[in-house]
Amino acid sequence: MELSALIKKQIDADERRGFPVRFGSDSERHDQLMRDLVGLIGEAGEFADLLKKVGLALSTMGYVGPSLSEAAPRLRSELADVAIYLFRLSTILDGDLEKDVLGKMKINEERYRYLER
Repeated sequence: MELSALIKKQIDADERRGFPVRFGSDSERHDQLMRDLVGLIGEAGEFADLLKKVGLALSTMGYVGPSLSEAAPRLRSELADVAIYLFRLSTILDGDLEKDVLGKMKINEERYRYLER
């Protein structure tokens, strides 16, 4: 499935569930952007917290925590949650995330060309 189709599928589901992406005013749109930003940061925080526990298990004698392979499915799930919030934020801003990412990759290609080996 292409990214644009994946985004459409998620946004359609969000709208059916009462999570809007279209608003009558900039104030309403700003409020939703703020709520979704908090959601995005929360999901990234869950990823970071779990990864921290993996690191502690690797580096701290006696700390009982998950291995990276044990944590990987949940880490991927948290990243999927992050992606969903990115889909929403981009859509609320009337963006095309697929196009925007490709454009940024092109910029980064030039910006970081000197690092290539």
